[in-house]
Amino acid sequence: MTPEPVPQPSTDAPPEQPQPVAQPTHFDFDWSAAVNPLIGVDTADVPEQSAAEQSAASPAAPATAEQQPPAVGAAAPVPAEELVRKNQHGDPLARRMGRNVRRAVGGGSREAREMAAFVELMQRSVPSTRQIAIASVRGGAGKTTMAALVATELARHRQDRVLAADADAELGSLPLRLGVRSQLSLFDLAGQNPRSFEEAARFLSRTPEGLFVLSSTRGGRIAGEFTLETFQSALNVVARYVGATVIDCGAGILTELNRGVVAASHGLVLVTPGTVDGALSARGALEWYAANEQGDLLRRTVIAMVSHAPQVGADLHRAHQMLTAWGLPVVFVPYDRHLATGSSVDMSKVSAAARSSVTRIVHEVFARALTAPTR
Repeated sequence: MTPEPVPQPSTDAPPEQPQPVAQPTHFDFDWSAAVNPLIGVDTADVPEQSAAEQSAASPAAPATAEQQPPAVGAAAPVPAEELVRKNQHGDPLARRMGRNVRRAVGGGSREAREMAAFVELMQRSVPSTRQIAIASVRGGAGKTTMAALVATELARHRQDRVLAADADAELGSLPLRLGVRSQLSLFDLAGQNPRSFEEAARFLSRTPEGLFVLSSTRGGRIAGEFTLETFQSALNVVARYVGATVIDCGAGILTELNRGVVAASHGLVLVTPGTVDGALSARGALEWYAANEQGDLLRRTVIAMVSHAPQVGADLHRAHQMLTAWGLPVVFVPYDRHLATGSSVDMSKVSAAARSSVTRIVHEVFARALTAPTR
């Protein structure tokens, strides 16, 4: 019996396929296109998927309110602290350490005497509520920061109530600098007739130092323009319950609102930048007051020259001579890293030199306000 032939492998079989070779990585590799192949592709060339195919390809995420784009104007306000990259102390660490050493060895006797005189003044009673206006010839002088510092320093040392009122008829930033936010403003207080301070306080905010704040905005947003009559109506409701009121005027000295606030005040702090044009602007304001039958205002005015940069090329000594020729105290406020952020003021982070200047400004203007006639 003949055996069947064993089948031989066909010579026509396809040759063994080579293994794919890994491609080298290129530095210009488009990772975005790899993650989303539709990037850079005309969507008109991509076949549409049915709703069922789209659902199977990617399960739908539950619809939530957070996923919906916010309506215009409905975004929540951003806290000022989140806009500050680094909230520095006004004094470098080495300077703070050196000051502590000087105190430990008995230095700073002059500062101690000045502080003792300041504390004695702060303990004096007032014949009636004292009103101090903080004004400037133009915006950007540091007026609102000065108002926050003066009002806070008064609240820290006075036993009676101290009020800070924002008289900026547009978007006053005094509440921001004081770290408060109120949903009620002077618009809500005007026309009210509270029977006690507790009723009036519902329209105010309060800082950790005990300072009461009357805002011109609602929740940090513009509440509207107001007149001198509206501002005075709101202020008079609460002023009778406080010992001192510090008013942050809007920029300029010629508006009806600012002129009315300054005329009704017992003291004025005129804030100007520590520059050549700042000194000349202050002189121009003094000349205007003198020429417009407000010479009595000069006797209760203190000039604060604020440095907004670490080094200033202006001859501040000459500027001091020019302004003190009017018989007014001129106080220089040095550059301070903490105050320069424009956020809420933390007195514990203000430099010793800036705090000393503010204390002197408060001393000078409050002493003049005490002797001013009741208005």
